[in-house]
Amino acid sequence: MTASGPTAGPAPAPTPAPVPDTALDLAPETAHATASEPRGVLLNGKWLAQGRTGTQRFAEEIGRRLVADPRLDVVVGVPSDASVPGWVPGERVRRSRLRGVAFEQVALPALARGRVLVNLAGPAPLIVRRQVATFHDATPFRYPATYTRAFGAWHRLIYRVVSRRALAILTVSDFSARELAEVLDRPLHRFQVVSNGADHLGAIQPTPVDLGLVEPPAGFVLCVGTLAAHKNLAGVLDALERAELPTVVVGARGPSRVFAGTADAGGDTSVVRYAAHLTDAQLAWLYQRAGALVFPSRYEGFGLPIVEAQSLGCPAIVSRAAGLPDVAGPGAILIDPDRPEDVPTLVRRVLADQAWRAEVVAEGHRNAARFRWEDSARLLGDVILATRGGSVH
Repeated sequence: MTASGPTAGPAPAPTPAPVPDTALDLAPETAHATASEPRGVLLNGKWLAQGRTGTQRFAEEIGRRLVADPRLDVVVGVPSDASVPGWVPGERVRRSRLRGVAFEQVALPALARGRVLVNLAGPAPLIVRRQVATFHDATPFRYPATYTRAFGAWHRLIYRVVSRRALAILTVSDFSARELAEVLDRPLHRFQVVSNGADHLGAIQPTPVDLGLVEPPAGFVLCVGTLAAHKNLAGVLDALERAELPTVVVGARGPSRVFAGTADAGGDTSVVRYAAHLTDAQLAWLYQRAGALVFPSRYEGFGLPIVEAQSLGCPAIVSRAAGLPDVAGPGAILIDPDRPEDVPTLVRRVLADQAWRAEVVAEGHRNAARFRWEDSARLLGDVILATRGGSVH
């Protein structure tokens, strides 16, 4: 890409100072933006019609803070089937008659006219240039077999096109930035890291969950995530069941339009129980009561359950894979993702050795304190403001 050369005429309008501690690679039209251009933001609210995973959590926590940011004029575009939360004032909602891919690719470009479109969860429109997109990880490229063929192909197309057209690209960790730069053949500084937070469950009054599980005095094992192949849960759950360690799995199970090979996965037993559609209060209760979180994933952009558990005093047993050790910090017990048989021994040790457990919990608290939604939302606000002013290098 090349920028146009200097032209005669009046001096250009002054541009704002660069965003602190960032290195943004913005698309060419940003270099010619002036203060007279539209300053509004349209937030893509497609996630409000989806079930919640870590991606939707990111969108919700960041989105609510963007709406409240006095520096930004934010309205939220939502599909016909979205449930609008109370933190979005009614006058800021723009509801379309479309939903799904039609909303994303047809309605959003029209709704975003005169505004910068900000996408926090999942795909972004192919034709919009004045947008900020978020790619949480490179899983569609690194683990294509984890998705249905159509889902994976569509997401790979969007990543390739949007990464070359959007004003700015966000991701949630340094690891994901490196991965995306490699698979998309883009410069590393094209990807701005805006991490997840870990402080969203701390102020919530926990609500008990009755799963009919006979708990040991030291607490049950907790697993949080889907049964997608890259999550690597199947072998670990088999090992925990054989060891007769009571286990609760929070996340989707059964057939999926997104993940391949989940049709026959997951089912309650006397040892393993599945919980879905939990409130935040119920999730907080599980973290606080669990003896340990086991997170054996082979590939993650971030690994939000790790810092959720650490923030609430639950020891985290985490796969030594991808960027998870960096996110988990010293406050985690690392495992080989290819050795699920090691997990029961580590679980029993962290339940029995109270001194070691206390050390792991304390380190986990310190690590989780690094991740605050307010800090991430403020950084994203800086990125959005940078796209509306002059060039940022």
